[in-house]
Amino acid sequence: MRRALLLTLVALTSPVVATAAEAPSVAICHRLAGRAPPPADRPTAAQREALKGCSSEALYYGELGAPNFVKARLCAFVEDDDGMGTSAEQDVFSGQTILMQLYANGLGGVKRDLDQATAYACTLDGAPAEIEGRVAHLQALKSKPQTKRFDYCDDITSGLAEGFCAARDADIAKRGRAAKTAAIEARVPVAARPALAALRKASDAFVDARGGEVDESGTARAEMEIDAEEAVRNAFTVHLAQLIDGRWPQASPAQAKAADAALNIAYGKAMAYLASTDNLSTVKPDDTRKAQRAWIRYRDAFLAFARAASPATAPEAIAAQLTQERIKDLQDLAS
Repeated sequence: MRRALLLTLVALTSPVVATAAEAPSVAICHRLAGRAPPPADRPTAAQREALKGCSSEALYYGELGAPNFVKARLCAFVEDDDGMGTSAEQDVFSGQTILMQLYANGLGGVKRDLDQATAYACTLDGAPAEIEGRVAHLQALKSKPQTKRFDYCDDITSGLAEGFCAARDADIAKRGRAAKTAAIEARVPVAARPALAALRKASDAFVDARGGEVDESGTARAEMEIDAEEAVRNAFTVHLAQLIDGRWPQASPAQAKAADAALNIAYGKAMAYLASTDNLSTVKPDDTRKAQRAWIRYRDAFLAFARAASPATAPEAIAAQLTQERIKDLQDLAS
C-alpha cells in the first residue's frame, strides 16, 4: 500500500531541471557528466546472472539480515543497467541512488569517491533545491573528515521525498519492532494465543483505517500517512509489553467512564468539523467513522486478550489508556 501511494505521487510530479543561471550545481554536474566508476567495480557476467531480481535497497539497509554492501554494489549496477533508480518512475532506493551512497561512504569494496557519488547525484530526480543541496553537500565533504554516513535523505526538501524517506525508515523500524514484539509474544500464555491472533488482526485493520484519516491534499501526504500508521504499530508493541510485564498504568472505573464520555464528545466534534465547510482536507466523516469502528474492534480485542493473558490487570485501566490515545487522534482531526 505504501509503495503504491509513493509511486502514484511520483507519477503526478514532473521533475524540474535547473538552469545554469539558477543553480551552481549545473556547472558541477556538467563537469562530472559521463564520469564512470572503475570497470573492476562492476559485476561479472556470472555475478549478474546470480543477482537477477535482487534489491540493492534490501542489501544496503539490511532488510534481509545484516547489510551486505558488496552485494548491494553489484546489485545496484545490475539495476542501473536495467534502468532502475534513474527516473521518477522507479523505486528511489535502487540503482544510482545506492551507488551514490556507496561511493560517498566508501562502502562495498569501493574507494570513497565523492566526485563519482556527485555524478550519480546529478542524475537523480528531485526538487531543484534538493538537487542543489545534495550536489553541494557531496562536494563539501571532499574537504571534511568522514564523521557519519552520507544518505540520500540528508538533503531532501520536498514532501514527496519526505514520503520516500519515511517509507524507508518505516521498513527499517519494522525489523526492530518485529523482533521486539516476537520476544514479548513468546512470553504470552499458551491459552491466550488465540486471543492474541484476533488482536493482531484487529490491530492491522485499525492501522489501515487510521491511515485513511490523513489529509491527502499535499505532497507530504505519504509521509503523514506512514507516520500515522507507524504510531499505531509502535503503540501496539508498547501496550503489549506493558501488559505482559505487569506495568499497565492504573485507572479507576470512574476514570474509565470519564474517558469514555470524553471520547464521545471528541468524536462528535471531529465528525461535525469534517462535515463542515471549514474542513478543507480530504478526510471526510466516513473516513473517521470507519476508523472509529476499527478502533472499537481493536479496543475490544485488546480487552479480550488481556483477560486471557493478564487477568490481574483491571479492564477499566486498559480501556482508559486506549481511549485517551484515541481521543488525541480525534482532537487532532478537529483542530
